[in-house]
Amino acid sequence: MHDLEARILKLEQVQAQQLVELKASAAGILDSINPSNMLKSALKDVVQSPGLRNTVINTAIGIGAGLLGEKLYVGNSKNIFKRISGSAVQFLIANFVRKKIPELQKNDLQHNHEN
Repeated sequence: MHDLEARILKLEQVQAQQLVELKASAAGILDSINPSNMLKSALKDVVQSPGLRNTVINTAIGIGAGLLGEKLYVGNSKNIFKRISGSAVQFLIANFVRKKIPELQKNDLQHNHEN
């Protein structure tokens, strides 16, 4: 009978330890799905990945150029057609700049290697 009580006590200890581990695991999962932590993790991935970082930077530059182009084209005009065409200009400039940046970087690297 003493052996049975010892085994039950051992199993209760194992169960208690597993419960502690389960709670810690659940807390870790809840922490990892927290929106702010997901955003931090995504930004960390962007910063650590050179290719992705370059893509984000190139896209931001393209968007900035598009916004500038739209502002220059539309100005303070209240004309609805000019504002709509301004959005199209913004889109075209942003995509053009975003696609040209890698070519310019490649040309710059080739030019620097020649010198």
